Amino acid sequence: MAEEQFFQMFLSGLRESVSRLSPLGFNSSPFKASYLSKWCSYDEACEPDGAVAACDGSISESSFSGGLVVWVARSVAHVYSKGNEPISLLEAGVEAGYRLQGKGLFLRALELRTLRRALEKGSQLHGRVFGIFDGSLYLTFLHHRDRLRAVSRFFENYVRELTLLLKLVDGERVAVGISKDSDISYLRAKIMVDILHSLDPEIAAEARGRSVRRIREVLGEKVKGLPPDSMLKTCFEELEQDFSDEGVYSEISPGPGFTKPLLLAPQTIFLTGEAKSTGWWDSGFRDRLKRDEGLKGVLEVLDAYFSNPPVALTYWRPSMSPWVYRVDVPSSMLGYGDAGGSLSGDLFIGDSGVEKAKNIFCVLNRLQQEPHAVHPLAEVDSIARLSRSVYKDAYEPVVVEELRRRGFKASPRRRSIRDAVLRGY
Repeated sequence: MAEEQFFQMFLSGLRESVSRLSPLGFNSSPFKASYLSKWCSYDEACEPDGAVAACDGSISESSFSGGLVVWVARSVAHVYSKGNEPISLLEAGVEAGYRLQGKGLFLRALELRTLRRALEKGSQLHGRVFGIFDGSLYLTFLHHRDRLRAVSRFFENYVRELTLLLKLVDGERVAVGISKDSDISYLRAKIMVDILHSLDPEIAAEARGRSVRRIREVLGEKVKGLPPDSMLKTCFEELEQDFSDEGVYSEISPGPGFTKPLLLAPQTIFLTGEAKSTGWWDSGFRDRLKRDEGLKGVLEVLDAYFSNPPVALTYWRPSMSPWVYRVDVPSSMLGYGDAGGSLSGDLFIGDSGVEKAKNIFCVLNRLQQEPHAVHPLAEVDSIARLSRSVYKDAYEPVVVEELRRRGFKASPRRRSIRDAVLRGY
């Protein structure tokens, strides 16, 4: 009886909530042509000239009373070459501690190290190798110093591995990151800021950033009292649709292809209070790190990372796919050689970079297999994934036994006991 009542409440709430939404409407957008001006139609496919390496990983956690936590992570990379069985490279990582933070960073560092090993192995055996990472290659992080202190060891390892991977890629070793789902709007924000710059450079300078919400807030104060047909007001109305790049291009892209790669500036220069920053090196955030002895290691790895060419963002639509995928490409593979830390804002790459990008998407078009964007990633994902049931039945009992052998009580958290007794998991 209670379940029936809950379901009726759910149904009523769902209908009310969805009724307040408007479906995507970018095919009728007055800025559709501006979005499509960054679209490059392309559906050529070619065999990889050498090996293909793909990497993925997974992580599980055991939590005990008193704040004791154990992470168990694993990653796998396959090196594929024509006519040969795939070569598997496996890695595992275990971390135990009290109130651990930074689980995602711990896993990412392990995955990046495994992919780097696969690129080195593929290069050694086949000369050229095309690497695929499941996720983003662009560095984003929380900028609160207390948070950074809490995760500094894992953050430093992650940034160090990311930097090593970016240094490794060249004409013979290629690596791209593919995201299955992405909610960012960096590309759309850049296009709208460029449009604003053509209308009013002062407003565009004030709206500097990647946040559609922030640009809308700045513009909202400027359009009060303007006539309805004002272009600035039209821009404001467009920005009220706070959809992601993926949502926009999945709807309007005319067919297979990719967006013009966007060189991504350091995330730090878009923070509040960084209006005068011209890049990483003179940012206020970097100055604060320099004065904080406890974050000396964080500063060192960030300086090394930002000394490399930046990551470029693009969206790729495979043939026969109704949506696009975010693809992160080290810009050094597109012919860009300047340090990413010197960028004062996001920047579209030139035409020569677009031509070089076609070499990447030519291979990706060959590797696609529905319903997965890239078949090698689907294979390593199935191997790397550690199911909850396998972890609970095979791994966690060993974790508990080892902790108790070392003198820890390893008592389960009360919530876990309740779930096991009342809910069966």
